[in-house]
Amino acid sequence: MSPLPSLPESRDVVRRAARTARSLRARTVASASTARRRALSDGAADDQGVQADPAATEAGADVVVPGSAGYPFVRTYWALGRHLLGRDALPRSADEVRFDPEVLDEMAGATRRALGFAVLTERLLAGDPLPKAQVVAVRAMCERGLVNEARALALSLRHHPEGETALTVSEGVVLLTAMERADVAWERFAEVDDTVLATLAPVEAMTAAMSLRTAEGDDRAAAIAALAVADPAQDAHVWVEVAGRLVVLGRTEEAARVAAAARTRAAELSERAVQALDNLRRWTEPAPAEELPAGTISVGLISYDQPDVERASRNVGDYVQTLALLGNLARFRGTRFTGPGGLGELATEVQGRVRPELQLPGGDVEVRLVEVNRDFSVGDQLPPDTWTVVFGWHMHPSFQVRYGMPYHPHVKPIFVSFHINDLGLLDEETLDYLRANGPIGCRDWTTVDLLLSAGVEAFFTGCLTTTSDAVFPDRVPGDGNRIVGAVDLRPRQARKVAESVESVEIVRHDGPEYRMIGLVDGVRAAIGLLEDYQQRFRRLVTSRLHCYLPASSLGVPTRLLPPKTGDVRYDGLLGMRPDSPELLGMRESIRALLAGAWELVLAGESEETIRAHWREVTAPLVAEARERLAAPLATPLQDFDVEAAVAAVRARARRLGPHEGVVEGEVTDIAMSTDANFRDIVPVALSTLVENASGPLRLWITTREVSPAYEEWLAESFPDVAMTFLPCDDIDYGEVSRMIKHITVATMDRLLLPELLDHLDRVTYVDGDTVVQGDVCELARTELDGHPLAARSSFVTQALHWRNAGNDLSAQAASDLRRAMAARHAYGARTFNAGVLVLDLARLRADRFSHEFIPMATAYGLNDQDVFNAYAGANRAALPERWNTWPTYDRVGEGGIVHYVGSGKPWLDIPVPEGERWRASAERFRARRGLSPA
Repeated sequence: MSPLPSLPESRDVVRRAARTARSLRARTVASASTARRRALSDGAADDQGVQADPAATEAGADVVVPGSAGYPFVRTYWALGRHLLGRDALPRSADEVRFDPEVLDEMAGATRRALGFAVLTERLLAGDPLPKAQVVAVRAMCERGLVNEARALALSLRHHPEGETALTVSEGVVLLTAMERADVAWERFAEVDDTVLATLAPVEAMTAAMSLRTAEGDDRAAAIAALAVADPAQDAHVWVEVAGRLVVLGRTEEAARVAAAARTRAAELSERAVQALDNLRRWTEPAPAEELPAGTISVGLISYDQPDVERASRNVGDYVQTLALLGNLARFRGTRFTGPGGLGELATEVQGRVRPELQLPGGDVEVRLVEVNRDFSVGDQLPPDTWTVVFGWHMHPSFQVRYGMPYHPHVKPIFVSFHINDLGLLDEETLDYLRANGPIGCRDWTTVDLLLSAGVEAFFTGCLTTTSDAVFPDRVPGDGNRIVGAVDLRPRQARKVAESVESVEIVRHDGPEYRMIGLVDGVRAAIGLLEDYQQRFRRLVTSRLHCYLPASSLGVPTRLLPPKTGDVRYDGLLGMRPDSPELLGMRESIRALLAGAWELVLAGESEETIRAHWREVTAPLVAEARERLAAPLATPLQDFDVEAAVAAVRARARRLGPHEGVVEGEVTDIAMSTDANFRDIVPVALSTLVENASGPLRLWITTREVSPAYEEWLAESFPDVAMTFLPCDDIDYGEVSRMIKHITVATMDRLLLPELLDHLDRVTYVDGDTVVQGDVCELARTELDGHPLAARSSFVTQALHWRNAGNDLSAQAASDLRRAMAARHAYGARTFNAGVLVLDLARLRADRFSHEFIPMATAYGLNDQDVFNAYAGANRAALPERWNTWPTYDRVGEGGIVHYVGSGKPWLDIPVPEGERWRASAERFRARRGLSPA
């Protein structure tokens, strides 16, 4: 194993890296490209206007000569690379350097590791006890993406005094911050005394306890908070974090006391922490609740403040949505608006901007506008019966664990243009809330399909910002100059735009100036931004939905470049142009829905009457959505010739070992997959499997890139086991874009097992990165209860899994995949890990699994685990956790199967949880058989 860097080494690396590494890639690439363009300026141009020099571009390398503009940066690249990676990693002279992005990535990784490990030594030098220094270092490593290194550090120090306790706390920090498993993190924290938690990890422990959403968890979080605040040696920033979490817990008096105490230590606080304290005043020093005059109607406007200031909106596009909603409410000429903090004046101003042809008669009533904060409305002072149109992104959880749904009990919601982005908010309480207040008008089709699969009536409205033109005049032909706006584009996209036009202006919707701007000023900023777009720009190119749609509504030609082609946010919203039928239809439909409902609200009708009207007018739209959900896939599935693939494998199959002694009905059939990458790994798993089996085994191994000599060596290593090797080298599944980075295509071959083993009714599959401690014969007898397979549930829901699976597909393919999976699998069903499976091969054949689902893999780039989940979903037997125990999450006992999921493998050169079990098994096997032949 690699030793930890020494203190002098770490500090030296930190000093050097901190000066240069942060901007090294951008500076080096830019300088190298500039130098190359200058050197090649006299030749013919390639398609980018630069002559292609094969010598300079060979293998993607850039040569920068001494005296050129880029040379100083290449020297930095060379010097830092030799220091970080060793003198042999780069040439002896900077003059010989060829820029290599992969080498730069290695340098960045080495810098991150050095910076992470240096935290430990720095904290020890500062006088921290080892356990505290360790947890601080683990936290820093997680922030830098060094999850395996963070665990390795904690494991390496476990034998020191208090090392086991520090390890447990460190595991909790990793699980919470890097793996986003607050519930599992709390299982670790719960093993530790509160006084220790309050010293080592008070913020993380509080957060994990809050994630339970139980009275007991909240009390435990508050107890940890009290201990942390009682310690004058505790970091003042911890007090700020504690105060915010106490607000979310509803313990505002305690929060106010902690916030006041933190302010006495203001000199110790960062600017960001001071801002966080100021943000909390809204809840720790609230304005008194208002009583409405008789006859006044309370109306909520969505706003974006919350106790977790880092999760509050910093996107002016949110205020563009609120402006669009206000433009719909202000259409009624008779309405008189009032409201605190300038809300009434703002609404009256917007009312005066409404285009004459869109103004509506009636609404002769006083409306009191109040802010309803999307992510934390429970903390708002709201009058009863506050009618609120709920729209847009939902939602940003406070401190990543508490969602603001259901809304405040005084809110009467009408859902239009609603988008669910974080599926964590959809617990059963929230689903019941949506059912009670539906049907739900959704901004995108993915949200529609998601809610329908959860038993919530839903329909498609599109985006509220398509109605933004209501408060702007027509764009006059010829308005604007020749400026093209590049709005929140990635640097490469912005450069392409700049290269193609004479004048380009960079615009940002996202920025810290919007985080504390407030609702009134935020809406005014939105008005100014849209006026600017309409009057100054010839056209726009953007990655932002709330630039693309409102600008299109205002008549500005706008091109959308989504960050991900299959992003759920754009499902049903692509292809909009000024005055296109799609945009006009969406806009008019939203206006009609809101006008009808709002007329009843302003007339003072009962909630029952308003809900009945909403159900009536949206019923056809819900029916349309249900029909669409059930429709066949629009994306054609690619042909995959199962029979030809099976025939090719069987033609090369080899039977080795004592097959003549196999007694059908008494033997247990086991399947595994391997290739050249796992040729020394699978034998270790197999040795543990054979050692602990209570009866005879027969093994079926799908292989790629392994030699006959290897097959013979493996069979000789287990002379009592009949083995059949099934070479799958010639099978092509197309581009498996979702192949997990530490997995190879060899695992795809098990999708053919039902057809390859057509004489068997059952087989048990075990991954190669395992240690089998229990009796696999017992596992193979698992009762399936009519299901096609047994597997262990993962932490991820089917809905979230398929949402992520579509991100890199085309918009149509992504929409199809998500819709098909929403129709097939009810919301709430969890995915399963396919590393250990008990398979009913007869059932899989009857369902034509290989024929129906391998084509989905080729069409959508799915990996093998995706395919099994697409097929079975919740239609499976639950495999007890002991048969697929994950050391990164679980406490490992005796028996069962230890499965080293994820990238932290026990054969690598850093410690991993429970890695000693695998290493001991490997030592025993290799002492007997050595390493495999090539």
